[in-house]
Amino acid sequence: MPSVKSRHSLRRPFTSGGLIGVLLCLALNFAWGWLSPHSLQAQESSDHAKQLDRLRGEIQEFENRLKESRTREKGVMSELERLDKDVALRSELVRRLADEKKRTQKSLETSRRELENIQGSLVRTRQDSLRTELDRDALTDLVAKRAVYTYKHFRRDLLKATLTSGSLMQWLTRQEYLKRITAVDQGNLNQLQRKNQKLAALGNNLAQRETVESSRLQKYQAMVSYNERLLKESSRETALLKKRRAERETLLKRVRQDREFIAQQLQEKKEAASRVEDLIKSLETKRAKASTTVPPPKTILDAPFATLRGRMTWPAQGSVVGRFGLQRHEKLSTLTENPGIDIEAEEGAPVISVCSGEITKITWLRGFGNTVIVDHRDGYYTVYAHLEQIQVREGQVIRAGESLGQVGQSGSLAGPRLHFEIWSKREKQNPLDWLAKK
Repeated sequence: MPSVKSRHSLRRPFTSGGLIGVLLCLALNFAWGWLSPHSLQAQESSDHAKQLDRLRGEIQEFENRLKESRTREKGVMSELERLDKDVALRSELVRRLADEKKRTQKSLETSRRELENIQGSLVRTRQDSLRTELDRDALTDLVAKRAVYTYKHFRRDLLKATLTSGSLMQWLTRQEYLKRITAVDQGNLNQLQRKNQKLAALGNNLAQRETVESSRLQKYQAMVSYNERLLKESSRETALLKKRRAERETLLKRVRQDREFIAQQLQEKKEAASRVEDLIKSLETKRAKASTTVPPPKTILDAPFATLRGRMTWPAQGSVVGRFGLQRHEKLSTLTENPGIDIEAEEGAPVISVCSGEITKITWLRGFGNTVIVDHRDGYYTVYAHLEQIQVREGQVIRAGESLGQVGQSGSLAGPRLHFEIWSKREKQNPLDWLAKK
């Protein structure tokens, strides 16, 4: 990439082509300002920075609480819960850091191209200035010589042309030649003045453009430094995330055969299901009240939820390992009610919304882990739990098929899976009655 250090004595004027160079410089300066992350992208950059700072703050606060709670609570369940939350927070931070790196890299590429264009324009303008200065010097030499000649010989030539003319016509012709020579000399003098004015203007313009170039280079270098810090932080957080996941997996291996622990986890699932039911009822109460007072918020319309029975897209690709309704636990031989279905899937597999709607709740529930609730209007809701990463925010309007997050193990003892529920007003629905047959 061109360097700033090459700017020196060519801070000079230019020729007719130089005006094009100036306009090109100005156009590039405008384009740079439009594309620069320090102008229209400033707000977006600020928003990204705030989101990253918020996540860093949450992780730091959680780490502090983790140290305190570990001294008080030695229970395996509490430790697993802490690891789940830590993995969820760090997964979100790693994802956002990756997004920020992509955004910054794109800005860097744009900035690098714009900076090279600006520096290339300066080089061309300096070359144009040099050519113009050479033309000006040659014209100056010509004007000077003509001035000396005119001063010494003009009166003699005029007298000679008069005295040696053989006729009136010859005298008139010689007078016309002298006038034309004088006009050419005057034209050269005027052209010399114009070139001097252009060279002076270009000198000022070059000084301003070099200042702008220096400023742009400093911002580019600051962006490079920021990108390097992002890479280091991303690498560090990825390593910590891997460590936390390994700790969680080690702990899970210890407790998966522990009947007492399994019973405790089943109880937590019951409590989580009850909590989800309370959330659905609360949302339904608000919907019923709002429908009589204000129109519902705008949504992206596709097929109404009620028309999707039996042909709904699956929220994740995998096998159903937990069915709807009363189920007997294979190890404890106890009956438990499953308010939805459990889909065993690869960790990190995408989880999609089965219909358009609005993200009304994102929460972490003991027994369910990371949980997302989507309101599909007309009293229909879907619930997605055990997510590893969440890629949406509360209040966001989404389309059918849009990604909500990834399959994970948060709140799960049985490995990566998705817990999926469908609600019609306050009534649980069997998702298998709605999902397309495989």
